[in-house]
Formats: sequence, C-alpha cells, structure tokens
Amino acid sequence: MVCIKCKQEIPENSLYCNHCGKKQSATPAKYHKREHGTGTISKDSRNKKPWIAHGPSTRFGDSRVYIGSFATRAEAKKALDDFLAHGRPDLWNATLADVYDMWSETHFQQVSQSSVSLYSAMWKRFSDISLLPMRDIRTAHYQEIVNAATSKSACEAIKAMASMMSRWAMENDIIQKNYADFVIIPKFEKKEKRIFTRDEIAALWASSDDKRVQAILLMIYTGFRIGEICALTVESVNLDTGYIIGGEKTNAGKNRLVPIPPSIPELKEFVRKWISETGSGRLFPMSTARFRDEVFYQGLEACGIDTSELTPHSTRHTFASLSSAAGLRPENLQKIIGHANFSTTAQVYIHQDIDTLLREMGKLKK
Repeated sequence: MVCIKCKQEIPENSLYCNHCGKKQSATPAKYHKREHGTGTISKDSRNKKPWIAHGPSTRFGDSRVYIGSFATRAEAKKALDDFLAHGRPDLWNATLADVYDMWSETHFQQVSQSSVSLYSAMWKRFSDISLLPMRDIRTAHYQEIVNAATSKSACEAIKAMASMMSRWAMENDIIQKNYADFVIIPKFEKKEKRIFTRDEIAALWASSDDKRVQAILLMIYTGFRIGEICALTVESVNLDTGYIIGGEKTNAGKNRLVPIPPSIPELKEFVRKWISETGSGRLFPMSTARFRDEVFYQGLEACGIDTSELTPHSTRHTFASLSSAAGLRPENLQKIIGHANFSTTAQVYIHQDIDTLLREMGKLKK
C-alpha cells in the first residue's frame, strides 16, 4: 500500500502513514438532515453539477419545486436558503414572460393608451429571453436587446421597460438586483427629422376627400401629436370660435388651446364631418398603433408619398417650420405647439427650406 501523500510504502489497511502521518481514508462529511418542509439537497454523480436542490411543495400534494443543480453542496444550500427567504416561493422559477404578464396587468391600468401601445410593441423585442427564468437574466441580456435597436428613443424605452419589470420582480423577491439599471444607451448621431415638402403637401390636398389624408393635414396645420389626435373628443372642439383644446405629455403641452387656421376653412369642414359621423364621442376612436398604420401610412401611400423617412411626428415638425416661415411670433408659436421654452421649438422643430433661407438672406444690404 502506498501513502496517498508521500507515496512511501506502508502496511496494508493502515489508517495513517508511518512516515508522514497523513490519514489514508477521507471520512465522508456528515450533513445534518434538513427539517421537514425546508426542502431537500441530493447528489447525482452522473451530472456535471451533481448537487440538486428542491424546494418544498407549496400546497399539500404538490410536487417539489426544482430550484437547480450546482457544482457544490454549499451553492445548492445557498440557493435553497434564498428560495425559502422569498415571500413568494411559487414565483422562484417565474420567467420574464410571467413577470411581464403580472407587471403589465397592474401597470397598464395606470398609464395612457399610447403608453400601453408602446410597451406592447417594445415587449416583442424581448422574445429571445422571454422564457428564461427572471432570476437568470443579467445586464448582458438586456444590453443585447438595446444594442439591436435603431434609435435612441427605442433604446431608452427598452431600458425603462426592463427596469420597471425588474423592480416589480425585486418587490416580489424574485431577484435581488435590478440588472436593467446597468444597461448603457449607445450613442446615436442626431438625425434631423424630415418634414413634408411643398409638393407632398400639395399631393395631400389633391386627395383631401380621403378621411385619412384629412387627419394628416389637420396634424400638419395644428401640430398635434399622434396621441393627442387619437384623444380628441367632440367636447374638445369649438367650431364656432375655431379652436381645439387638446394635448398631453408635458405641463406646457397639456390641454392647450390650438386655433384652427382661419385661412384654411377646409380644416373646419373636415372636423365638422368627423363630429357628425362619430358614434363614440372620439374623433378617431382607435389606438395610436392602429392610427399610425391604418390612417397615417396608408393615407400617405394613397397619395403616392414615400413613407420611408416620414413619421407621424414629422407633421409636428412641418407645422413648426411652416409657422415660422409664415412669420408667427415665437412666443405664440411656443404656446400653440406646447413647449415650455422656445429654444426647443427653434432648435429641434423648425426646419427651413432653401427658398425661405435665400429670401431671409436677401434682406441683407450693403
């Protein structure tokens, strides 16, 4: 027999080496049996991670909750202890999809319909990780989704949504850390929003018997956002005086008074016809997602206008640019468009074409 440490010959069945004193057989570790109802830890040597932890059944007759397999018994014990410390052990294996369903059930009741549409659209981007246990999702998973987005606003929406779901999971003891908070928003080159050209506006007027086109024209000449258009009701319109009360998003933008341009009487007639046709009290009783697809983009396509660079928000930029070119006073334009500061209107929303700029430069004299 050879000593397991010094490799010297020693008598058969020796308990200790008579050369170095090394004990020759390891005594198996003795583990205390866990109390009833606190789960079990077992070992299966056939697995790469042999230590398996199960939580206790949550109700009489339920099967045990599988927690996971681990490389060491200590890791299995920690996972089991963490599981038992949770206020909702039945949520231990909740997937991201489970968390989304439970989070959205409450959160969607507290936000606008446009926000619900945004979250529902953003959720599709989480499809690759939706079936992962929430406790296994890390920053890298969310970062990969954010990196795949093509705009800063989409990246910010994804991160915000992931963070809200993570906070809900923390409140329910599914996870201990909000990994979404560590996501980094990529840098994007600021791209100037494209506005409607004069030819495109003329094409819209040429097809203004189409209700979809009428809606686009009203947005171009009032500056209303897509969510604001969808929220307009019969009560928000005063055709006698010629204005609409609407708006959302900011204190400066909420419930603002927006005149219907008196020099464009057709707009009043559009609104008058919509009021006579509505049966719900809303001028456009639909979600913003449906309005975007079925009204805005289909309306542009019906006029033969390329939709690749235009969005519903392009109408708001077009309104600011047309108003500035027409000479509206800055403080009035700021109030109509609903900005707290005119600098936002001027720096972000006003785009002038070359003809307007040339006319302005023509004012310079020797």
